[in-house]
Amino acid sequence: MGLAFVFLVAFAAAALEGSKEQFPDPPPFSTDWVRPQDSKGALLWGRRDGIIFGLPSPGGLPGPRGLVRVGIWRDGRERPDLINFLAFEPVVAGKKSYSELEPSALDGKPGKRLEVSGPVEGQLNRLEPEAGQKDGVEELAVAIECERFQNGAHVHAKLSVRSDRPEELRIKLFAKEDSAAVEENTVTATMGNFARLRRIALRSGWIDSRDLFKGYQGNGFIDQAPYTLERLLRLSGGDVIAAAVSDEADPAAVKIESPSSWQYRSIPLTQYWRVPRDEARPDLRLKVNGRRVYWQSEREIPGGIAFENFELRARFTPGQTFIFGLSRKSPKELGAAP
Repeated sequence: MGLAFVFLVAFAAAALEGSKEQFPDPPPFSTDWVRPQDSKGALLWGRRDGIIFGLPSPGGLPGPRGLVRVGIWRDGRERPDLINFLAFEPVVAGKKSYSELEPSALDGKPGKRLEVSGPVEGQLNRLEPEAGQKDGVEELAVAIECERFQNGAHVHAKLSVRSDRPEELRIKLFAKEDSAAVEENTVTATMGNFARLRRIALRSGWIDSRDLFKGYQGNGFIDQAPYTLERLLRLSGGDVIAAAVSDEADPAAVKIESPSSWQYRSIPLTQYWRVPRDEARPDLRLKVNGRRVYWQSEREIPGGIAFENFELRARFTPGQTFIFGLSRKSPKELGAAP
């Protein structure tokens, strides 16, 4: 009996050792990920070699409530560079709400509450390879809920970054069961004047804010009719893309004394929206507006009027995807130039 038991234990140990060789432990995740370790840490997620996104929090990126911060982390820096803000803009029965400016039920002050739903560090996974993709692609995903809007919209989103596309923030949009019927669930980039974005690539050529809004002398927003799908650029794989850049070789070299919060402090970047080919429905369109003076000031923007908000809009369907990119590559290098 004793010998039989010893034999079984030895056999089980050998089998276990063999299974380890056949099914080795997965490799550790890469060290390029940025994520909070607990609820007391700065709410920042993303890649040190790509895009960073965050929510209002001590030690996080600055800015108003109701906005997702986006930026990059350059080598040798203690903190990431803020580049732009993203706002939620749901439409219900033709009425548009705006997460940055609509008052919160918390205190009546502007800015809806954006909160993490689920683990504050996000979910880090290794994706199953799809056709044409390499093995070992990692994804960090964070679930974010937005406070209910006055028009009845109650929306939430999954924000994620992938290791094979580190410069892109993928945003999947949803409406909660108790939400009013959402017609559009747009995410807009709100701060083009920070880097003074003045050029956007279309299929037929570049549009320039100084030409588009020539002669405007007001201090508010100046709108432009949307650019429809047939006017937008497509990448070689069929994805729709709208890329915006500054006309300045080095936006950080232009000194903004007042208000100093508008001083751009990073490298030149291409900012873009991308929609996957399979989600590029006929009503997809590019919407832009411009400003001659900086928001909440009378200070004229050096070099002339620039684009402030730009976004891709479409009818809402649950799980629809908009991708925002901050790339060190030029639009031409991205395949997103006319």
